[in-house]
Amino acid sequence: MTANQDLNLDDWRRAVDTVSRGQVIELGREFHSGMPHYPTHPDFEISLFRRHGDRVRADGASSASCHWSFGGHTGTHIDALCHVSQCGVMFDDTPVDNDLIESGKAAGDAADFSAYLRRGILFDIAALDGVESLSGDRLITPEDLEKASDAQGIDVQEGDVALIRTGWGRHWGSDTYIGHETPGPGYEAALWLADRGVELVGSDTAVFEKGPVTEAAPVHRLLLLERRIRIMENLDLEALSSAKVYAFFFMALPLRVRGGTASPLRPVAVC
Repeated sequence: MTANQDLNLDDWRRAVDTVSRGQVIELGREFHSGMPHYPTHPDFEISLFRRHGDRVRADGASSASCHWSFGGHTGTHIDALCHVSQCGVMFDDTPVDNDLIESGKAAGDAADFSAYLRRGILFDIAALDGVESLSGDRLITPEDLEKASDAQGIDVQEGDVALIRTGWGRHWGSDTYIGHETPGPGYEAALWLADRGVELVGSDTAVFEKGPVTEAAPVHRLLLLERRIRIMENLDLEALSSAKVYAFFFMALPLRVRGGTASPLRPVAVC
């Protein structure tokens, strides 16, 4: 789905038909100083660039303004297609040109993001295993996705947004959250989703795929580079799981940043 692309009416109906209560559930994390971040990406910092009292008008009014500094892959975010390459080649078979990406003139950057208004589905693998959180060495397989689909009464359809809950989000804010070992889907599970035509994927870990992520990052390579399926990371799926909502109207509006390899995101589920 590219920027400014209209949705098929059938896609709208499928998404809207999941809404029965009108409840909105936040799927993103708050951005704050000290928030967990993958060590290869900048952390989040915020300060007052202008403080109350720096300038006071004759009537006593004053104002403050803030300055943010953080990486595009910090916090809840969505990866752009230009995030990965293989052997010097991008997703569109063009040679890597970092200057072109940085200048905002390359295809597949964050400026290409559209508004995501789709049917979302949740694969609650932690609930399937009967645990609050999967262990760090847990690899999610196609069989797990099939079992979750059956147990939770969901069927994967073309254009869906597929979210995977590992329960790892319970570690948010602790040293455990950003670690070498994190649960997640392996290549075969990612291929299972891609072959069913999902539009977007995401999970409640910092890397989506099973960690530690090797230099090859096979799931990122498959989804972003080969199938052009974007990835969301650092989602908060606990409330969705507690409500036992497995199909919902997914909404997210990424920032369209020229030259961005990712964008911060505020996704919600309407159920």
